[in-house]
Amino acid sequence: MNERLSVWRGYEQIGELWLGGDQRTMGFAYRQPQLAISNSLPLSQQFLPEQAIAHHWFGNLLPEERPRQTLVNRLGVADDDFSLLAAIGGDCAGALQILGAAEQPATTDGAMRAIAERDLANWAEGRESYALFASGDKALRLSLAGAQDKVPVVMVAGQPHLPLGSTPSSHLLKFAERPGIVFNELYMNRLAALAGLPVPDCHLGRSGKGVYLVVSRYDRTAGPDGSMMRRHQEDFCQALGLPRRLKYQEDGGPTLADCCALLRRISLEPAREIRQLLRWQLFNVLTGNCDGHAKNLSLLQNEQGGWHLAPAYDLVCTPALPFSRNLGFAIGTNYHCQQLRHSDWIAFAAAASLGLRFVLRELETMAEAILTLADSPELQLQLAAAGLHEWPWLEQVRKTVISQCRRYRHWLR
Repeated sequence: MNERLSVWRGYEQIGELWLGGDQRTMGFAYRQPQLAISNSLPLSQQFLPEQAIAHHWFGNLLPEERPRQTLVNRLGVADDDFSLLAAIGGDCAGALQILGAAEQPATTDGAMRAIAERDLANWAEGRESYALFASGDKALRLSLAGAQDKVPVVMVAGQPHLPLGSTPSSHLLKFAERPGIVFNELYMNRLAALAGLPVPDCHLGRSGKGVYLVVSRYDRTAGPDGSMMRRHQEDFCQALGLPRRLKYQEDGGPTLADCCALLRRISLEPAREIRQLLRWQLFNVLTGNCDGHAKNLSLLQNEQGGWHLAPAYDLVCTPALPFSRNLGFAIGTNYHCQQLRHSDWIAFAAAASLGLRFVLRELETMAEAILTLADSPELQLQLAAAGLHEWPWLEQVRKTVISQCRRYRHWLR
């Protein structure tokens, strides 16, 4: 195995990854780029494998859990981060491409291949996972972090295509074993948008008897000539130098106070950014999104190297599903969104250096907004415009959200 990989940002090689003596842990060195790629990887000469900091950052680009194991089996590669990056690091979250030591980004920008309808139906109906890798097409080098089955695509006239060469993807296709999960996420996305949270645009796709979610990538933008360009980003595990296994606070990961402290240190508008972060967490509490962890919270980098919060993504009402009911970030020391006490909010505000009155006022404002919107004709029309007409399927989600908001409105009064 080649024990070095090149790291590219556009057509500039900005660094190099290599394997340490244990043949598993990665080191990283910059090659005099203008901008650091992370708040945890400043423009120093190198980060040794035994420090593990660079390994944590690049390992966070990769899929987790079952999608990871499926990819390992399909690709026939070793189950280690370096091997997976070598195989699928060509289209990551953010602006980077991970290539072989002797490779350069392909110049076939704009190249793509239409996805066969049968493959799309297999995904949407839950009969196949990561079917595109079974094709043996070596031009495909697609990597997405997380535990959900999702694929980066280029949408052309409403039809998904697989990007080839250096072509950036424009959207994500997200699949689930049950259609209710897809409906749930679309509902939460549209509800958050109406409640004033920045979110990526998304709509429902259908193939065969299945459904999937089509999500616009917020880490992509149109260039001057109309072509798609990558925007650099990192999630909060990467920004804080943590491995992906520490994405939940309950497992030893960061607190929301840690995230606030980071924003105070790096943001040009810390007050605005921290308010956006707070409103994201309040939305999670009020709607029961217990999967709002440090990898579902990201930063975007501008051309001058500044950072700001990315739109909210992967919003799901988990009490309506057989998922954990513990929040990704605690309020005080309490993880249960349905059992929070006044003392928890006091502790939360103090730890994050926020005024308690400010926090509770934002909580009340968000609760009133969501209560008004959760069962509204306005939201139903937005969902219909996004392709979802199965309003009765969302009854349990709506009841959960409304009940939670009423609980807090009563408590606040």
